[in-house]
Amino acid sequence: MVSLALVVLDTLRKDAFDRHFEWLPGRRFERAYSTANWTVPAHASLFCGKYPSELGTHAKNMTLDCDDPTIAEELRAAGYTTRAFSANTNVTGYFDFDRGFDDFRVPKQIGHLNDDNIFDFRDFNQRTDAEGLEHHSKLLYEIVTSDAATVPSMVALARKVRGENNGVKYGGLIEAQSELSDISFGEEEFLFLNLMEAHEPYRVPPSYRTVDEPSMTNSVGDIYFGSGTFDAEQTTQAYEDCATYLSDKYQALFKELRETFDYVITLADHGELLGEQDAWGHEYGVASPLTHVPLVITGNGLDGTCTDTVSLLDVHQTVLDIADVDGGARGRSLLEEGDENEYLTEYLGLTSWSERKLHQNGFDDQIEQYNEQLRGYVTQSGSYGYQTQDEFIATDDESVSDLQHRLDQLVSELDIRAVETDNDVPDEIKEQLEHLGYA
Repeated sequence: MVSLALVVLDTLRKDAFDRHFEWLPGRRFERAYSTANWTVPAHASLFCGKYPSELGTHAKNMTLDCDDPTIAEELRAAGYTTRAFSANTNVTGYFDFDRGFDDFRVPKQIGHLNDDNIFDFRDFNQRTDAEGLEHHSKLLYEIVTSDAATVPSMVALARKVRGENNGVKYGGLIEAQSELSDISFGEEEFLFLNLMEAHEPYRVPPSYRTVDEPSMTNSVGDIYFGSGTFDAEQTTQAYEDCATYLSDKYQALFKELRETFDYVITLADHGELLGEQDAWGHEYGVASPLTHVPLVITGNGLDGTCTDTVSLLDVHQTVLDIADVDGGARGRSLLEEGDENEYLTEYLGLTSWSERKLHQNGFDDQIEQYNEQLRGYVTQSGSYGYQTQDEFIATDDESVSDLQHRLDQLVSELDIRAVETDNDVPDEIKEQLEHLGYA
């Protein structure tokens, strides 16, 4: 067996990666594509090796509740110790992304979302309609009388009341290093990390800040909201500052990982819109700045540049191949010469908070339109075409009609899992979403 680490640099654009991560050794995949525009469906694909629509985990159902085994479950069954640290609220045990992990850690600020011993605030909020003093009285009573660990639960409640449940200071990398320093890794280990330095609110230490911290982009598609003037140049530079900071900090962490792990796979789950098509963030659509992602595999003498078209689906199979574990998902091993491939990317509607945002800002008539499913298609040669509300866009000289036709064919072959819409989130999750610029 070998040891391997899978590191997701959340929201890192491919072009920003190219500018700041020249130092990262390994085999670089220039035409790597995500399966989705945002975290939850992209991680579902990464963990289970299928498209989000097939797994039923996306904007309309954020829980990883599919029957397909996760990569951690498969590796643990094969004898691996499986560990994780996630700075992203959406990739925690709260949404069942801890399936198969022996040790799944999160920053202490959001520990109440991931600890089975802490009172289940989600269940309580779903069961009670009480408000104000009555709500707090019932909550305190249930915490004390439940089987949950009382003191840790009260600490979590105190943090919530004081507004301290706002994630991490800069993105999670500092907290991840602290957590990893306490672990004695063995020889048969799988480690997953999600780090948020490139994600809104685009916050970096003062020594890396070249502009003032911008206001949240607060965008849904090409509609963005907020008080005052939205400063596009400031926001774009703030994102660039984040990429610079992430590169420097990850270089130190990567060195530590290479001392422990035989392989380190570094990638982004999705990118970010920085004004393309007059849109910001990553809550809507499948434009190429959202779906074209960095991917590097380090280990066993791997180097050079690969120009094959690849997908996050292939990362799943590659991890299993490195670990010498059989699996039956989509994708191929990126360590082997393979047939040329073509892939889809998917946008499967608005999240509940995006719908709420449109409603609150007087765009109810846009909700149905923005809930329309959109997909992209990347060819074997790397040509990319994608649907928008108004048209089909091709990124090069490929025939639009040919790309559209092949996309429709691939979609017709999907084994889509029908799910009931279950994407509303309770107050403690909304606090995190606000901190990340979603809600």
